[in-house]
Amino acid sequence: MPQANATYSTKSWDRRPFGAPATELGAMQLGRIEMVHTYKGDIEAEGILQYLIAYTKDGNGSFVGLEKVTGTIGGKSGSFVLQCTGTAENERLKQRLVIVPDSGTGELRGLRGQAEMECDLHMDEYPFTLEYEVE
Repeated sequence: MPQANATYSTKSWDRRPFGAPATELGAMQLGRIEMVHTYKGDIEAEGILQYLIAYTKDGNGSFVGLEKVTGTIGGKSGSFVLQCTGTAENERLKQRLVIVPDSGTGELRGLRGQAEMECDLHMDEYPFTLEYEVE
């Protein structure tokens, strides 16, 4: 399966409360984050992402999200959707990214793939390798 080596950086982000007040959840809080990512490398794109997060005051927690990515992978252009799941613990990010089946458009129609990441939180650029194929 081909691999795309890339980095992404956060162009903008906005966090808002979600669901029950923190007092009803004990030490845990719920939030919603909207982000815009910029991709560089074998992936040249911009992504718009919505996360739902559950986190503690010290930043540990879990998240799920969907990101629409528009640009190119390996010179092929179009868009696709990434499903993101992960955790943040002790200033470390662990994340699994899966391309949502049938979400590819343009030259990326039929795109399938995934990536797993583990790195520090709050970096300027996050490196990852996407294993993918276009059917």
